[in-house]
Amino acid sequence: MAMRSSKNNVQPTPSAGSITAIRAQARDSQRVNLEINGEFAMGVSLDILAHEGLFVGQHLDDAKILQLLASVAFDRAKQSALRLLEIRPRSQREIHERLRQRGFDADTITAVTTRLSEVGLLDDTAFATYLVEQRQRASNRGGSAIRQDLRRHGIDTNTISAVADSHHLGDDDEAHALTYARKISRRFRGLDRTTFTRRLGGSLQRRGFTGSAMRHAMQIVWQEIQLGSELDSIDDDEDALDD
Repeated sequence: MAMRSSKNNVQPTPSAGSITAIRAQARDSQRVNLEINGEFAMGVSLDILAHEGLFVGQHLDDAKILQLLASVAFDRAKQSALRLLEIRPRSQREIHERLRQRGFDADTITAVTTRLSEVGLLDDTAFATYLVEQRQRASNRGGSAIRQDLRRHGIDTNTISAVADSHHLGDDDEAHALTYARKISRRFRGLDRTTFTRRLGGSLQRRGFTGSAMRHAMQIVWQEIQLGSELDSIDDDEDALDD
């Protein structure tokens, strides 16, 4: 049986003919293989099989085969998207890009993202809320960096503003900057003030903290490092006296 390339290059398009066999797939109990004119034509899910009312002896013309292939592509893309969403929430742009990388055509991707959005499984507001809350719990990102993360995931300006306002994004930058600076302060011990400011300031800036939050954190951590050094020196002197 001659095979033609399908439009989206996901699988070849079989020629018109009659279904001669419907066989269960060995590795997936939810899918079957269709044979047309005695040769393998395509794999379809049990849902497609039932929905389309496919049966042995049925004649499939070119239009019906293209319709089946579109249904197969939609089903495969949807299952791929659902597996990604089982791991964590995703933005529409992220799902679109991941499906594109896996070879699905634009029409199939649009149909899948639209369907998942309609049933509430793909929601940019919910994703933005998830990302902001995750970043805030980690306390290692400033408000501007979190906003940039949202933009990078394709979240629109209005949604970013709404979620940022509802979560008071940036209000705790000073506390988060200090927490993060203390967490990494060990690597800055023994540095002179200029080098300390340059290196810690660079780390805080890359995390998206505001200038005032950076200055506050650097001042406190510098003082804590100096105090720690003084206490260490006192302990060393006392140890020397004991010896």
